[in-house]
Amino acid sequence: MWCFVSQPNAVVIEVRLDHKAKGLECLEKVCECLGINKECDYFGLQYKTVKGQDVWLNLRNPIENQVGGVHPYRFALRVKFWVPPHLLLQDSTRHQFYLHAKLELFEGRLKPTDSQAICKAIALLAQAEFGDCDDLVLSQFYSQWCEHLGIPIDDEESINLIKKLHSEIKGMKQSTAEYWLIKEVSGLENFGEELFEGRTTNGSPVLVGVGPHGVSLEQPDLPDQEKQMIPYTAIRSAASHRRVFEMWYLAGVEHSETLIVLKLESSLGANTLYRALTEKHAFYSCETVRGAVTSQYIRDLKGTIISIFNEDSPLGKKYVFDIQRTCREVHDNARRALYDQQNKIIPLSPSVTTSVAEPESSNTKDSYRLAKLIDALTCRICMDATIDHVFFPCGHVIACGTCAKRCEACPLCRGVIEESRHVFIPTLADLPNFHHQ
Repeated sequence: MWCFVSQPNAVVIEVRLDHKAKGLECLEKVCECLGINKECDYFGLQYKTVKGQDVWLNLRNPIENQVGGVHPYRFALRVKFWVPPHLLLQDSTRHQFYLHAKLELFEGRLKPTDSQAICKAIALLAQAEFGDCDDLVLSQFYSQWCEHLGIPIDDEESINLIKKLHSEIKGMKQSTAEYWLIKEVSGLENFGEELFEGRTTNGSPVLVGVGPHGVSLEQPDLPDQEKQMIPYTAIRSAASHRRVFEMWYLAGVEHSETLIVLKLESSLGANTLYRALTEKHAFYSCETVRGAVTSQYIRDLKGTIISIFNEDSPLGKKYVFDIQRTCREVHDNARRALYDQQNKIIPLSPSVTTSVAEPESSNTKDSYRLAKLIDALTCRICMDATIDHVFFPCGHVIACGTCAKRCEACPLCRGVIEESRHVFIPTLADLPNFHHQ
């Protein structure tokens, strides 16, 4: 079967797959075509339902079981998990982030807070698109983006500010301008948010945003009311049943448990919101994706009947979540894979071999091992201090003393912390023979 996958710049990639292929196979072929071979986990494939709703393709399930109609199937390659640009290790990954950020700005989903930020974003976009170009082309570009970002075309003060900001970055590489644009939009309040429209029990409309730091609730009918932010650490549990989405969270100074009930347009919408909350929480807030998440599945009628006789049968099994790695795991795996790739041996002839990146000294590998050891002993919350506290009763050792005092639940297993104690882990000074192992 054929799949047509469009990038944010409308360029379409044609992928040929077996009719039983899963979504991950399609994504990996697209990323391979784009030169993204280590950071595919940041991306996903979206498709539109009959009612026009954008839904993420579950990468762990067969494509034909999810998308209706006949092939060729049409998907959109989009960033599913937004991370700051300094975590992106490949230029090809960073370019796709830029293309998606540009699309989000153009369609109004990413909104700079003030005119200064808008002018700076337009200047970076101009440099990223055209580099050092003539004024006629740039003037047309400025006017087009001013219209989309809410600045009047006849606002000469803003146009002059854009020209001034653009002249200050003259000579900057286009790839560098792409980096700084992502850096600029990564500071916006709604960066990386996935929006859903729902209604409360009394019928009031609510916009639900699921982003890197938690869930935001905004009521369009009450513009004077401040947007409510609920961090992932405050969310106790969530569930969806048909069109209804429920979430329990801790609110206020007293941390009283509060329930919010929202009704969405369809059961698919409620399920999509539940999936977004679960997967983003796992990706951004957890050290590793727990097996309880990755192993969740449901069966269709045929699979249910077969499972009565053979519980291990994969027939009719559909995985609920396609999340497989956290942000930290994706970055670390990519960094180590690229490091190994740079140091691998490439044969030139049957009798001659050479190294892609020859180590400067015999201590290079030891230095790499030392860096991994330091990383393993670093607090998983602040990523700065050394781990020196253990949580009870779960027994996880992942935090420093400062962060341990702020935790009410274990960041790894979400279990309630009854007590935390200081532990004495060997420091690097206690390992004099490390370099000689």
